[in-house]
Amino acid sequence: MKMISVRDDVYEALQRLASGFHRTPDEVLASLLNLSTASPDAAEPIAAFVLGAGYRTKFTDADRYLSLLGWVAARHPGEFAEFIRSLSSGRRYLGRTREEILAACRHNQARQIDGTAFWAIMNIDTATKRRFLARVLEFTGYRPELIDFVCGTIGARTAPARPRMPNLAA
Repeated sequence: MKMISVRDDVYEALQRLASGFHRTPDEVLASLLNLSTASPDAAEPIAAFVLGAGYRTKFTDADRYLSLLGWVAARHPGEFAEFIRSLSSGRRYLGRTREEILAACRHNQARQIDGTAFWAIMNIDTATKRRFLARVLEFTGYRPELIDFVCGTIGARTAPARPRMPNLAA
């Protein structure tokens, strides 16, 4: 086993991230580097999804937002549909059809959530995407620390408060 040196604050952030997902720091780093790990990702599947290469290759906030909504809808179809039904009148960020979203405001840009029959408003800022995604994740039963991590991946380039992983290339 080889050892690496990291700053204390980097190590603490890595340790918090790992313990929040019931994984070891080694498993978190292996996921970030697209290496296989000995343990399954079943403890926190959404963490494995966010740390996986497929998600990390999405460069725009819109693509990450839609990807996460699609992931949640696929794994929690009943809760996701119920969440959409529970939305009050006014601006609807999610809908069953494009027309449902456009009915709230003709200037909304709507995109279909991959793998679902649902649609999402796309002309909202990063902070609103995070807040709305947090509501969806809370409704489907995710823990606050996991919600914070997942939502922090949207607009991560502009989220300095989110713990950063060490740069192992240096």
